[in-house]
Amino acid sequence: MDIWIGTSGYSYTSWVGDFYPAGTKSNKMLPYYSRHFPLVELNFSFYRVPTPDTLRKMAEQTPPGFQFLVKLPQTISHEESPRDIPAFRAAVEELRRHDKLKGLLHQMPQSIHHTKHSEAWLRKVARELGDLHLAVEFRHRSWLQPHLTDWLADLGLDLVSVDVPDIPALFPRGLMWSGSRIYVRLHSRNRAAWYTQDASRYDYHYSDAQLAEWRDALPHGGPDEALFLFNNCQRSHAVANARRLRTLFEQRGPEWNVVAPFAEAPPVQRSLFE
Repeated sequence: MDIWIGTSGYSYTSWVGDFYPAGTKSNKMLPYYSRHFPLVELNFSFYRVPTPDTLRKMAEQTPPGFQFLVKLPQTISHEESPRDIPAFRAAVEELRRHDKLKGLLHQMPQSIHHTKHSEAWLRKVARELGDLHLAVEFRHRSWLQPHLTDWLADLGLDLVSVDVPDIPALFPRGLMWSGSRIYVRLHSRNRAAWYTQDASRYDYHYSDAQLAEWRDALPHGGPDEALFLFNNCQRSHAVANARRLRTLFEQRGPEWNVVAPFAEAPPVQRSLFE
């Protein structure tokens, strides 16, 4: 099984001076990031539909082999409107043309419960975008139905496993999959901050024991690959946890093929007086 590890987003000013060298500008972040991780999940597409030119330029800033996962715009995932589907598809096709599109993420809000209407909408999205390796993340527990994985598999969709706090209304934490790919998003286990502003919700650092839970849960002889995306992006927790999970997998030896970055990391800047 191939293990891909990255973060949800990369353009965070709070990472400058910790992960990014001091003074790093936003337009230099992606090239730097792509030397440390093999893939990234794009979040900005949730707020606005990217243009083909934007994604082309991003593809050109990264080395061959580097991969992108792109979150669907909120007009599609939250508002259940089809108006942006054609423009969104045209944009992500540019990444596929560069052989850098790992897939799409349909993150559903907790406010969308399992109903016949929401099922019908998901079927429509699957028809429109399912061929681009679409994964679905549910937030409300009502989606935890007995035949959920089979239903998604029939639609050609991947089920996203989540790491979230133990809150009764949330889709539960734990490993699940519906196809040839395991897709895990690690958010936070801070129950007290979950319903506060995003900055607090995602200000969380996973312990080695918590990360090892996911490593040890992976099946032998199961899906072809597993993607781990860290969304606990406050104060660069995501970077630290992503690196640590990579080490924990590597410590298990050749049992797992941990995908390495596709370019060498830049040298550490040293003082002239060392």
